[in-house]
Amino acid sequence: MKTPAAPTTEATSTTDDTRPPTKLERVLTWLVEHGSINRLEAEKAPIFDHALPSTMSNEIKKRLGLEFTSVLEKSAGFNGMGAYYKRYKFTFTSSQAAKKIINNLRKKRGAPPIQWVSECD
Repeated sequence: MKTPAAPTTEATSTTDDTRPPTKLERVLTWLVEHGSINRLEAEKAPIFDHALPSTMSNEIKKRLGLEFTSVLEKSAGFNGMGAYYKRYKFTFTSSQAAKKIINNLRKKRGAPPIQWVSECD
């Protein structure tokens, strides 16, 4: 015997058509909002990018044409040994272009655009 379905309430009947941000959108947003990122930071929430060097090279540089700088920084590794990671940072022009790309990605997934604060204010 089937049990009757629970009555639909306002909380269960409303749907949110907004999809979660893609990895590319999360990386771009972090770079714009925080100024730079390295592989260790990208592994953690809210980014969860386990291959940041590939994302930077293949997606951001080659596909989107955005420019960035990278510098090596040392971090403690296994058994106290040092490990080197690149820290990536957008050029000013690419940071401005990334803001437009982020809002286009947000529009595609049904999210409202971000109202960026102007650096001139």
